[in-house]
Amino acid sequence: MNTTNTTNISMSPKLFKEIIGQDKAITFLKRIIAGDTIAPAYLFTGIQGIGKTTTAMAFALLINCMDPVDGDGCKRCSSCKKMIDGNHPDLIIIEPDKNKKGIGINQIREINRHLAFSPALERYRIIIVDPAEKMTDEAANAFLKALEEPPPHNIFILNVRDPGELLLTIVSRCQKVPFKPLPIEAIVNWLIKEENMDKEKAEIVAKLSEGSLGRAIKLSKDGLFTNRVHWITMLNNVINKSSDMLIDLARELSGFGKSSAANKEIKDDNIALMLGIWKSWYRDILFFKLEGQIGLMLNSDLSNHLKNVSALYTVEALMRSLAVIARAEHDLMDNRNALLLLERSLLGLKRAVKGSYV
Repeated sequence: MNTTNTTNISMSPKLFKEIIGQDKAITFLKRIIAGDTIAPAYLFTGIQGIGKTTTAMAFALLINCMDPVDGDGCKRCSSCKKMIDGNHPDLIIIEPDKNKKGIGINQIREINRHLAFSPALERYRIIIVDPAEKMTDEAANAFLKALEEPPPHNIFILNVRDPGELLLTIVSRCQKVPFKPLPIEAIVNWLIKEENMDKEKAEIVAKLSEGSLGRAIKLSKDGLFTNRVHWITMLNNVINKSSDMLIDLARELSGFGKSSAANKEIKDDNIALMLGIWKSWYRDILFFKLEGQIGLMLNSDLSNHLKNVSALYTVEALMRSLAVIARAEHDLMDNRNALLLLERSLLGLKRAVKGSYV
């Protein structure tokens, strides 16, 4: 298995039958392989953590398998074993350069050099771009040239959150395969079975996951689950803090001064989870104020706390606050500066509820 940043990774592929909640996409992919009606490029669309990359790997396993079993790779033939071991020469994964935060033109040029040759071993070379929206403008334009004249026996799979974030000319040359957020019940069952989680906690985590199994797995970790209460308490105290205190808090949350790529990735993940928790909390308060009941709460174990703080907010203030968080989530996904993002968000949340105490 090759990556364009020259790092050999081992990502043991799952079988299609092991992937939950994406039956429609999987049925389609199995059908095109069985019917040998394979397009040169596919666009896997949907939020992060719902199985796009896992499905792309299962697709790569099956399409080059020498002895498929019930619509899945056999995991026994030489092709499957190479993929499982992480050294299949006809599987290439293009990921963001850790130091540059995005997929650069040099990475695409390296792929184009591969395309000048036939696949090394099997029927197809699979190139997975994950996530495709991280391509720079230069990289996207270079990638477009490969799509305009796709060489035979090469299949591109572009994972993307929203097709609108890609060049229209790239989108038009790909066949879309939509991936849906997973049902809450499916995530609950997975957490109970695979993480040995009790049902009450699994239900809370699943509701907070927004249909993303990847997000649920991160939230299921004890430290992050405990942080949820800390993050909510922090949010409720924003209105009482001075601007200087909020800027200091933004520095702390952003890991200001700790510049390693690995640390930044962890911090960004935690910031994304924190913003999601803040969004869920304001959403819970809003529903409680509008409906007067707690049955629709995501943070159902914190119902008493919610009742105590709900009187502090107006509906208008909650709507403004949710807009601030939505912008912050979007900016974080666009790799904006985490410190500036958090400073603006914390100050914006303070302004959003200013004068809204009743």
